[in-house]
Amino acid sequence: MNTMPISSTWLEPRKPMIRAIGIGNVSWLAAAGLAYALWPEVAAHHGAAERLAFAAQLAAAPAMVTLLVVLSCMRLFDTARAEDPFAGAESREWKINQRVLQNTVEQAMIFVPTLFALAVRIDDGMLQLLPIAVALWCAGRLLFWFGYRKSIVWRAPGFDWTLNTTLALLALFVLSLF
Repeated sequence: MNTMPISSTWLEPRKPMIRAIGIGNVSWLAAAGLAYALWPEVAAHHGAAERLAFAAQLAAAPAMVTLLVVLSCMRLFDTARAEDPFAGAESREWKINQRVLQNTVEQAMIFVPTLFALAVRIDDGMLQLLPIAVALWCAGRLLFWFGYRKSIVWRAPGFDWTLNTTLALLALFVLSLF
């Protein structure tokens, strides 16, 4: 098998991002493990309808995070010229908030349906995973937002928290099918 080595010209400029991705993955794993070990027991919700109602209540948290980002994109809070959406006068901070909003909506479109789907598939003994996942996802979105405002490289840990949480729920859902 002929493999192409990673050239230093490709790797060198990407080292900070690769490092930030590593930090995101390791910190998510630590946070998920701690949350699983320390999260209080969740009351039983018998039947799919009760578990779905529980997940719907939990879905208010991602909605609140999204609303915070929406509010940050109000042009009233930006430069005076930014109130005209066709002037192209938005600040860098506003543009970051807009990109965070777009990515948050995209991520929520995967996470929330997966949360609902898993809620009806798992038994009462695993219900603790749902609020843990919501907490990790919301924390990931906030980390993504604050990291993005610091540097584009520091978006990575928050993105990893969001993605890893969603992938974990998707994996659990697929496993629940068998």
